[in-house]
Amino acid sequence: MRGSRVRRLWPVLSLSLLAAGCNMPSSAPTPSAGSSAEAEKTRKMEEKSAEYQRHAEEVRNMEGTEQEKIDAMNSLDQERRELNEMSEGK
Repeated sequence: MRGSRVRRLWPVLSLSLLAAGCNMPSSAPTPSAGSSAEAEKTRKMEEKSAEYQRHAEEVRNMEGTEQEKIDAMNSLDQERRELNEMSEGK
């Protein structure tokens, strides 16, 4: 029973991951990136975004138990939230 629930949940999690990726900040520099502090913040966000994209690709292609996949999706969701917080300036 639990396995079938996880199998049904996996596509939903995957779709939510893809939808969340649409909200990622663009790698194009912003007009306000004139100061070195802004440029550094932008660079860090771009690095974090690239790391997130690599991790997302690994999760999509991973093999493992259903629990390992769920844990990986949860970790990826946490990374997405952190990146969104960075982009919002929190």
